[in-house]
Amino acid sequence: MKKRLKFKSIYTKFTLLFLLIWWLMNTITFTVTGLFMRSTTFNDLTKVLPSQFEEFRALRIRMNVVFLISLILGSLIILLAVKSIVKPIRKLSEASKAVASGNFDVEMQVQSEDELGRLTEDFNVMVKELRNLDQMRNEFVSNVSHEFRTPITSIKGYAKLLKKKDLPQVQHDEYADIIVSESERLSLLSSNLLKLSSLDSRAIQSHRTRFSLDEEIRKVILLLEPQWSRKGIELDVNLEKISLEGDRQLLYEVWMNLIQNAVKFSEEGSRISITLEKEDGRILFTTMNRIGECREGETERLFERFYKGDASRTSEGSGLGLAIARKILESHGGEIHAQTGDGHITFTVELKDPSTD
Repeated sequence: MKKRLKFKSIYTKFTLLFLLIWWLMNTITFTVTGLFMRSTTFNDLTKVLPSQFEEFRALRIRMNVVFLISLILGSLIILLAVKSIVKPIRKLSEASKAVASGNFDVEMQVQSEDELGRLTEDFNVMVKELRNLDQMRNEFVSNVSHEFRTPITSIKGYAKLLKKKDLPQVQHDEYADIIVSESERLSLLSSNLLKLSSLDSRAIQSHRTRFSLDEEIRKVILLLEPQWSRKGIELDVNLEKISLEGDRQLLYEVWMNLIQNAVKFSEEGSRISITLEKEDGRILFTTMNRIGECREGETERLFERFYKGDASRTSEGSGLGLAIARKILESHGGEIHAQTGDGHITFTVELKDPSTD
């Protein structure tokens, strides 16, 4: 069985290709010249012009010498040229190996504007994105570890206290309630993480139906009535009658999360504004509530996973609600934004109005 010759080096391939072309062109040139000298027409000319024939023979010898010299010099030039072409490719290969081993601090210098230069630019962009993803992954793992460690530590501590035989019944019930609460918090956190992972991988099957959006929002407001009534919060609700096609259950979580957050972080006796309307081919849903001061740039971080803003609220929620809401809206071609001003925060959801198609 015959084995095919394989050249694994691009340097070898380019060199052999250029040399083959170079030798082929020169061989064709001198072959044509030799055939002409052996032709009948040329022999007849040599008989008539013998002196010119000797001069032509001498010229041919000199041409052969020049041909050999040009082959040697041409081969050397081709070797150097191919080496200069392949050198950045080899550097790119070494950089790729470094990235594959986990080093994302690699950056290639772009030295040309040709295809190789564009390839180097794309490589740098890829490494930058991988670096950002690696940083996000590390932060995510750190945050998850912290979020799980806190309730587990509480459960462990209060479970040890419950083992005391002389523990009063009041404290026994209080510690048991804390354990139940922390267990529910762990369960909710696990559920949100699984949901977020499914949304990231688009593993959740979307069940799209047409439903009344304003009625869905009213259901959420009524469900949360005990919470906002207990805090003496006044609601200013203005919902336009709107029909929407989408995943009803997933979008329900968006409205629940936004309204529940508005109630949770509002001061007692304050006011919450909830509106739903159509505007310029879009469906706009907004919640506005008073939160006091908000640090500059904080609104951009509200949609980050595990971000909770005010340190005094770190025990409230898991910091995943808004991240999940954004993912759900993105799956429906929508957007969500946050804006602060005059001690208030406004969340705006934008969805495409299907009636404008």
